[in-house]
Amino acid sequence: MAFVFDTITVDGKPLRSVDAMAHFDRLGRKVRDQPWTGPLTTLVYQLLCYRTKPLHVQTSGTTGPPKNLRIPRRDLVNSARLTASVFDLKSGDRALSCLPTAFIAGKMMIVRSMVLGLDLHLIDPRGSVLDNLRTRDRFRFAAMVPLQLHRAIQEDRIRVEEQFDTILLGGGPVSTVLVEDIASLSTKVYQGYGSTETVTHVAVRALNASADAHAFGTNAPFRAIGNVSFGRDPRGCLVVYTPHLTAKQHVTNDLVELLDDTRFRWLGRFDNVILSGGKKIFPEQLEAKTAGVIPYAHYFTAAPDAVLGQTVMLVLETDRPQDEVLPEVMERLMQALDPHEWPRRVQALRHMERTGTGKPIRL
Repeated sequence: MAFVFDTITVDGKPLRSVDAMAHFDRLGRKVRDQPWTGPLTTLVYQLLCYRTKPLHVQTSGTTGPPKNLRIPRRDLVNSARLTASVFDLKSGDRALSCLPTAFIAGKMMIVRSMVLGLDLHLIDPRGSVLDNLRTRDRFRFAAMVPLQLHRAIQEDRIRVEEQFDTILLGGGPVSTVLVEDIASLSTKVYQGYGSTETVTHVAVRALNASADAHAFGTNAPFRAIGNVSFGRDPRGCLVVYTPHLTAKQHVTNDLVELLDDTRFRWLGRFDNVILSGGKKIFPEQLEAKTAGVIPYAHYFTAAPDAVLGQTVMLVLETDRPQDEVLPEVMERLMQALDPHEWPRRVQALRHMERTGTGKPIRL
């Protein structure tokens, strides 16, 4: 598998070995004050110079302490080729890398460019994608987190349509507000399901009609890609079968509605579910409804309740006093959520603890 990591094409220039390292070394010196170039240069060096050695990756820490994993080269190659088959990517296709390469999603954009021969353009993953994009090239493929696409749509919807053919979203739930914003977008937008252990996405769903005119949006199920299939464990959590990877089975903590062995609807994390008065409430589904509605970073979690067992608690990040923001927040919540989903407790924090990928660490 080593030969597929011999070359990386950047802005139309195929770079091999020494030339590639010199290019990324110059990039690091040129933007010395921007820390995103360090992990990028290290990654390219590992892929080019370590030849057959596994890639060392750290999980994001969303559901527990970060773990160090070693992903075999064969798995990297097979995952990249699976992505190519799903999105019909070919050698020479222009691709944008706008995710941090410290974690698996950003690393796989570099891997895909090398394995598939994509023509890669690299930008700082922080801030506005459109502001950082100093070219008017059209990109065949880009991977983003939902917040990046939401911001780009707000800044210049027409430019998004002009510059992006296909966007794959990952790294967190997609809000109903964003799905409404992209409903008529000519750019094809998909959401991927996967993890570091599954080497990014093993299922996708269309989020707008451009991607799939028949089944799209937040109610569309995730569909397995390639020969991936699914099951459920006794908890109701998803089990992923990955014949293309070294590890053939992955037991997750994701509660799902399993439609068949290749389709599921994601409900939320087993760890986060709130059991309130005999009803299961999934915080992630509440957050999809309230993202873009509440003007503060926030999440929902469980709080003890003498009558219901557990009740919904809202945690806000704001410098303003809790009593000052509460009337505004509750008015918006009551319009966005069903009555049984309304939080009975609210806690305002000046600063939320976050993972390395920027996701809140729930109390």
